[in-house]
Amino acid sequence: MIPPCTRLKKHSFVRELELDRVSGLGKAKSVSIPLAQISQLLMDAHQSNRTWLRDFADDCVKIDADLYEVLLAYQSLRGSSR
Repeated sequence: MIPPCTRLKKHSFVRELELDRVSGLGKAKSVSIPLAQISQLLMDAHQSNRTWLRDFADDCVKIDADLYEVLLAYQSLRGSSR
């Protein structure tokens, strides 16, 4: 069960002007949510070739170190099977 404080909400925060964010005047925003909550959305966006997903392709994402190590191991195994 996802804790109530981490549920993805349609209008959960006030959006700032894009120019403020790009110019560095706006505060950097981040949220912590379970991977399970966004993984299906990201996979669907990727399979549907959504433009907005490509817009974020160069953004950095913070993940736990243990997940990073699992992903590296998976990448290594996946690469050797192809």
